[in-house]
Amino acid sequence: MIQTLRFSVTFLVLVAGCSPNAEIGEFQPTRVVDLGALVTTDLPQQIWGTAFLEQMGFEGRNSFDVMAWEFAMGDRIVNGSNANYTLFNHGGPHVDAPNHMGLGGGIDSYAIEDFSGPVRVFDVRGHDNGRTIPMDIFNGHVSAGDVVLIYTGFQPPQDDDAFPEHATLTNEAADYLASLPIRAFGTDAFSIDSLQDISSPSIHDSFLGSAIPAYEQLRNINELNAEDRMYFVGVPLNIKDGDGMIVRPVVFVY
Repeated sequence: MIQTLRFSVTFLVLVAGCSPNAEIGEFQPTRVVDLGALVTTDLPQQIWGTAFLEQMGFEGRNSFDVMAWEFAMGDRIVNGSNANYTLFNHGGPHVDAPNHMGLGGGIDSYAIEDFSGPVRVFDVRGHDNGRTIPMDIFNGHVSAGDVVLIYTGFQPPQDDDAFPEHATLTNEAADYLASLPIRAFGTDAFSIDSLQDISSPSIHDSFLGSAIPAYEQLRNINELNAEDRMYFVGVPLNIKDGDGMIVRPVVFVY
């Protein structure tokens, strides 16, 4: 979803080589691109497919327990609702924490600035499924502090017995980006790893082991392919010891 901004704001951002209070001047976004998804009861099934969810033992669905209420207030009745939400935290656009792979702290271990930064987007369609996206795509095009997003053209499983298939980074590419280090990494695909190549070390190890947030299942990255000046914001709920959390990230294009 794209929304046009009709106002100008002054942004304070953290970028490589800048102090935390450095001001980059007037920031005038021309639009905002929504990388999130509508959260529905069947969102995990849409993205994972039923076969892999069942194999992993994650057969439950999201649920929304809405509790209606009303009471008298003077001469009128006031009514409304509250709700309990049960959500699969890796079903839909989300960010992983190190403890998702047994590599340290939870979502609350990240600093708030870890969830935003200038964006570099790479269209990697055409690469075979598995760990096939090489380092040379990124070499010389990414700086420390960048948020790197890849667009694989991922399509969720269409058959009830199919598993997710997609391309992801080679270990060399992941280690290179982590060594810079980048601010965060994200993909439109099911995972930053691949079910077609589950060898060790994993791509998760490269990023989460370096305390770099990893975003998966992002939507609409293709809308950023032709853009150059962009800023990413994808802040999750600050869940104590949480191993991941659904996010509605946005990219400001300016």
